[in-house]
Amino acid sequence: MMPLALSVLSRPPHPTRDGLAIRNHYLLAALAQEFRVRAFALRDPDRDYPAVPPAGVSVEDVPQTSRRIRRALAAVGGLLSHRPYSEWMYRSRALERRLADAVAEEKPDWIVAHSYHVAPAAFSVGGRVWIDFHNRDSEIWTRTAETAPSAWTRAFARGQAKRVEALERDLLARAAGASCVSARDATALRVAGVAEPLVVPNGVDLERYPYRAAAPSEELVFFVGDLSWPPNADAVRWLRERIWPIVRRLRPSARAEILGRSPAPDLAALASEDFRFLGEGGDTRPYWSRAAVAAVPLLAGGGTRLKILEAAACGVPVVSTRVGAEGLELLPETEIALRDDPERFAAAIAGLLADPAAARAQAAAARTRIEMLYDWRNIGQEFVRALARRGAS
Repeated sequence: MMPLALSVLSRPPHPTRDGLAIRNHYLLAALAQEFRVRAFALRDPDRDYPAVPPAGVSVEDVPQTSRRIRRALAAVGGLLSHRPYSEWMYRSRALERRLADAVAEEKPDWIVAHSYHVAPAAFSVGGRVWIDFHNRDSEIWTRTAETAPSAWTRAFARGQAKRVEALERDLLARAAGASCVSARDATALRVAGVAEPLVVPNGVDLERYPYRAAAPSEELVFFVGDLSWPPNADAVRWLRERIWPIVRRLRPSARAEILGRSPAPDLAALASEDFRFLGEGGDTRPYWSRAAVAAVPLLAGGGTRLKILEAAACGVPVVSTRVGAEGLELLPETEIALRDDPERFAAAIAGLLADPAAARAQAAAARTRIEMLYDWRNIGQEFVRALARRGAS
């Protein structure tokens, strides 16, 4: 009989929903090749969507209280303690009880926390815990403190960055193993306390996202991302206010489509006939099939961007900031265009729109790199082999 692994998730797994849900879906699929997997996923009632687990994985939903209530409790908890806001937001006694029941039934080889947010629950029941850091949240808070347009947000983020970094260090010191998405993040985690974190890159399903045969018929610039997440919202705001007027001056026929849930009212108010907000989407493939350029104008963030991997897999050339593309081994100018100021970012978009042959060459080179380094099947196999080896030792 295969050994047992308990997976603890901060949201249900899904192959297309958002970056973390996608990563969890494919890592669970890999785990199921070597382990019997029981997964427990927190479910936010304000963002309800069904879990789509891979074959061989059972997922039990653990309902959370409403986001409004959790935010209030997190604010109070932050005032009364030095624990970070994010830890309070994901605290769940129900999740801890379900994990305790599962461990009482059968001791697992591993308890895998698929994000640091749920690692405290994983530690609450004893056993060997592995933490998968899909990003370093302390870095995101630090960058938000540097780039957010609101002075209040910058001040809040500065305080949270220190608290989250302390939590990350504490969790790393207690973990039996940890993984992250890039060599850059591995270096930071090594400094924080893990002797040898495993690099498990984000990937893309090359069968789900095939390279398109035909070039797009219109000059469409596409961005996808959860707009309730401040770095994505700030990226779209920067794109609309600083970059898009220049693109339209250079390419009057260009249009932009923004796919993502929950834009704030002030962000949604920036919509126009040539800059459309599409709301929450599911399968991104129809959008990638029409896109001429993928824009990734992130000024803050962490981890690596699955939106870049999807675009490259589908044959859509990417223009990104360096922050947006960091951690990915794509060759600048040949496989991705990297620009950090609005004028040059806009010029890169306009240049690709004006030169379909150059756009196609960049897209083809990026797809080759994706096939070499970012196939989920290969990534998942390496992840599971490492857990199996360390579990047997």
